[in-house]
Amino acid sequence: RELTARDRAMEDPEGSSQQLSGPSAVLKARKTKGVDAGAQPKAVSPVKAWDSDASSVSAESENDPVAATVVPFDPVPPPRPLSVRSRAPDDGTASTSGKENEKEKELRVCSVTWNMCGRKFPSNLEPMLAPLFGRGDDGDIVRGWSAADDDEDGIDTPCDILVVGVQEAPAMDGFVEGLLAALGGDDEFVHLAGVSLEPGGWIQMEVFLRRELLPFVSDVRRDAVSCGIGNVFGNKGSVGVAFTCAGAKLCFLNAHLAAHTEKVKQRNADYHRIVRTMFAPRGGGKNGKSSSSNMARRPKAKANAVAPADAPDETGALKPQTPIDPQRPTPETPSLFKGLLKRRAWTAADGFDMCVFMGDLNYRVEGNRRAVDVLLENRMMDVMLANDQLAIEKAAGRVFSGWSEADLKFPPTYKLNRGTADVYDTSAKQRVPSWTDRVLWRTKAGGKVRCNDGADVYTSAKGIRTSDHLPVVARIKTTIHDATLAAIQRGGHLNTGSRSRLCSVM
Repeated sequence: RELTARDRAMEDPEGSSQQLSGPSAVLKARKTKGVDAGAQPKAVSPVKAWDSDASSVSAESENDPVAATVVPFDPVPPPRPLSVRSRAPDDGTASTSGKENEKEKELRVCSVTWNMCGRKFPSNLEPMLAPLFGRGDDGDIVRGWSAADDDEDGIDTPCDILVVGVQEAPAMDGFVEGLLAALGGDDEFVHLAGVSLEPGGWIQMEVFLRRELLPFVSDVRRDAVSCGIGNVFGNKGSVGVAFTCAGAKLCFLNAHLAAHTEKVKQRNADYHRIVRTMFAPRGGGKNGKSSSSNMARRPKAKANAVAPADAPDETGALKPQTPIDPQRPTPETPSLFKGLLKRRAWTAADGFDMCVFMGDLNYRVEGNRRAVDVLLENRMMDVMLANDQLAIEKAAGRVFSGWSEADLKFPPTYKLNRGTADVYDTSAKQRVPSWTDRVLWRTKAGGKVRCNDGADVYTSAKGIRTSDHLPVVARIKTTIHDATLAAIQRGGHLNTGSRSRLCSVM
């Protein structure tokens, strides 16, 4: 094409035509070799293979109502009709007077978390997004979809905002282009922002949204927190992107918590450090306010310890401000009267209208491998779920208090033999199959966002088999109340496609 969607003119609320500025949302293509998923390994797991394809279900089990009731899993959700709703005008204009400007905005917020095990991603990323489009999982073959197909039928898209978080990432050249292609192209979606934790770039996140939502987005922020050894190394920790959409403050966190079954307390500590430090206001107090006594008692914060909003330069394009310090200490709980009274500390969970926490959280299923193999073979998933460390810690109020998660109705996503979707670790280590890869969310009490219907998609993407983890995909149905649908007034258009590389070693 002579012109990309990035170069096309957009209409501002006044009707004047402005040219998009800043770099293209799509990176230059890089020649990559296709990844061969490989044949099934010769070693056979003692676990009974989990078959999610309808064609492979025996006639006996399919016609036996008793057999059907004992299987709690629905690995691939059936196609669901998508609701019809009014959209913002394609030209980005909206009425700015009276009730026309204050509406309820429905958004389908989609999150994908994937531990890549340091392996190159496949050239075709459509299988990763297949569960979002109500398509069956046919291994590496995905029935095609494009946003234009839904538009023709008057049905809204199955995805408005897509956030993809990866851990143990290799070189990621071409990843953004591959995701845009899987979403139907950059005519429909834009790459809003990306962030990675350096050195190494093992933890990364990319944010995409429908192009028609771009005029309603502002205040894009990026942040990162290291939880590695001494809070210095970037192999564990989190990256985050926050922005305002239609007047609602949204936050997305992608984390990789401490590994190994026995490290439950360390995982809990990592979680608390992340939510208390990520996007914390200067001074560490709630809503950015701290008492004078507390400020005098605390050491002076580094100048770059707060993630500032990207600000426009002289051309009107947004540019990242001072780099963020992922090594900064966790803010102390603010207090009054020399510590006699404690105030509620800042947390990202309460600082936004909606916060999504995804990643390889590394919580395991308690039990030995032989016992878990028996549970898998007999499909006694309720017993496995009762021994899920995250469920135990959450119920005890030690972690993720007040967060929501959809029911786990898909098989464990770790640890698989690479190249398979249902053969668990047959190495000498014989790791216990577990749901390490999770997506949780939380909305602020009295905030603008409601998630009354929860997640209508929460499953694994079995068509991506290059890692020992399967990607986990969630779609959260949200409603923004009192949404501001007037296009954001700014000196220039949002610099989509920008990313920050945040260094954890100075």
